[in-house]
Amino acid sequence: MIIVKTPLRVSFFGGGTDFPEYFSKKKTRVIGTSIDKYIYLLQSKFYSNLFDHNLRIFYKENEFVKSIKQIKHKVYRKVLDHEKVYKNIEIHTASEMPSFVGLGTSSSLLVGLLNIINFYKYKKNFNKRKLADKAIFFERSILKEHVGYQDQILAAYGGLNSIEFYGKNYRIKKIDPLFDLKKFNSKLYLIYTGIQRRASNIEQKKIKKIKKNYDYLNTIREISEEAYKYFLKSKKPNFFGKLLHETWLQKKKLHGSVSNKIINNIYEKAIDVGASGGKLLGAGAGGFILFYVEDNKRDKFLKAFKKDSYIDFNFERNGSKILRL
Repeated sequence: MIIVKTPLRVSFFGGGTDFPEYFSKKKTRVIGTSIDKYIYLLQSKFYSNLFDHNLRIFYKENEFVKSIKQIKHKVYRKVLDHEKVYKNIEIHTASEMPSFVGLGTSSSLLVGLLNIINFYKYKKNFNKRKLADKAIFFERSILKEHVGYQDQILAAYGGLNSIEFYGKNYRIKKIDPLFDLKKFNSKLYLIYTGIQRRASNIEQKKIKKIKKNYDYLNTIREISEEAYKYFLKSKKPNFFGKLLHETWLQKKKLHGSVSNKIINNIYEKAIDVGASGGKLLGAGAGGFILFYVEDNKRDKFLKAFKKDSYIDFNFERNGSKILRL
């Protein structure tokens, strides 16, 4: 039996510039981290010749099928077909967080599935670079999803990273700031808007406007570069909230669907009760909003929101990981 544990991610700066439609022409940087919220996949073998089906897939639905073509779940169907796994396999899915909420769940599921299928077939671990590259190729070229590159990279590698994109390539560098990461981490909160949405649909709209949005994307890129310098040189993370806020102002300009009345009301309320800045995660229109809150404002901030509307989280370092039982 094989278990793969793949983290979700929180994107800090540079989101929206990690599309080749942008960085193929202009070098850019994304800063983000994997977090201790996971998607788990469990794979076990069964002898399909003794049953009336060849494949078993468990997620929010259970599928027992004779042929890959019968699988309803697009990601499982495409991955198993591409990897030529036609029988004798059972896969269970468990996620700590809901889908379509800006934490990169779709990419983490794909990274985990490619990882577990590779181990099932070849009995060896995937190189993290190859895993990230394969997930990027698969999501964009086979699944035809309108997504960037950062989610797959952060899920595969894990950790707090700077990812530079240029031409057709990218470079990853772990960030090790001068300030205390645990204390910094404790100032970050995720507030749930209560809205789930499909990122690909929103990103498709933004890609169509990418030439018109160049000025906004360039500003997002410049903010990310500024944040990177602070991460390396600053002894305190008090720059973070302000730069998050500046990023959010630019992100809202990319398309009218990025924000809405519910999101704006939550954001304004959070700022009023002590957050120094924040931004909506993922493509927009729903999901989680990340806020930075200094210690002396924490109590007031938390009292303003219902306990089941926010979560705290910890940074994660390992990326998608094989656990054998």
